[in-house]
Amino acid sequence: MKDRKGLILNNKYITKKILLTEQEVEDDYGINKRTLQRERVYNTGIPYVKIGRRVRYKRSTVDQYIQDNTVGGYRYE
Repeated sequence: MKDRKGLILNNKYITKKILLTEQEVEDDYGINKRTLQRERVYNTGIPYVKIGRRVRYKRSTVDQYIQDNTVGGYRYE
């Protein structure tokens, strides 16, 4: 079901925002925010955008990172 702001899938509202917070990445993709924080410290993991002190993740970058790091011929949709 669609509306003007996003998509509702399995009773979960998914927005079409371009930049996501750590919490939104965790909610939408299931990647723990402590994992995101740790990987930032070690310069590994998903590339991020820094705006002042705020950290944001581009939705397209997260999708690409997941696709590039999928092992095997499985499709997760």
